[in-house]
Amino acid sequence: MLPISVKLTNKKCIVVGGGKVAYRRTKTLLEEGAQITIISPELLPELRLFVEQGRVKWLARTFDDGDCMGAFLVIAATNRRAVNARVGMDCQRNQLINIADDPENSNFYFPAIGRKGALSIAVSTEGASPVLAKTIRDQVMEQFDDGFEQYMIFAKEARELILSLGFTEERKRELLKEIVDQQYIHLEAQQQFLAHLKIRFVH
Repeated sequence: MLPISVKLTNKKCIVVGGGKVAYRRTKTLLEEGAQITIISPELLPELRLFVEQGRVKWLARTFDDGDCMGAFLVIAATNRRAVNARVGMDCQRNQLINIADDPENSNFYFPAIGRKGALSIAVSTEGASPVLAKTIRDQVMEQFDDGFEQYMIFAKEARELILSLGFTEERKRELLKEIVDQQYIHLEAQQQFLAHLKIRFVH
C-alpha cells in the first residue's frame, strides 16, 4: 500500500459505531477538521460530549443501506462483525473505508502518529499489529525533544527565503541541504543563518 497524507478539512466522514474505537477514530478525524456524522443507537459519554459541543452530527439509530452515500471516508467500528461488513459493502470503490475488525477488506489503515510541531511521523503495519506500530512510533519520537518544534519553524522560514531569493538552482540545493545540519537545532545558529539570508534579501 502507498503511504500518503490526506487533507480532511471539511470532508464528509461517516463513523458507524459508538464505542471506544469509534471515539478514537472520531477524535483523530476532528483534529484534521473533518465533518463527521456518527451513526449508532448509543454513544460513549466522550462521544456525546462532541455532539453536545456541536462538533459532530449524531444519527441515533442503527446503520441503514445508503448511509455511506456521498462520504469521502467511512469507518466501520461497531462491535458486530456482520454490521461492519455491511458498512463495507455499502461503500463505493472511490470511497475510503476502514473496517475495524477486517483489515483485509479495508482500503486504508490508521497509522500510529507522532507530532512535533510541523513534523509528523506515521507508522503503519497495515493492520497487522497496531500495538507494534505504536511501539515503533514511540521509539522514533524519543529522538525529538521540545526544541525540535522551534527547529521546524526555522526550517520553514529558511526554505521560503532560500526559494524567494535569486540564488542559482545549485546554490538553492546547497542551502536547503545545509539547513538540515545538526548545528541548526540550536537557536543561535538558526538566527545567524536567517540574518545572513535576510541581508541578502535586502540587498
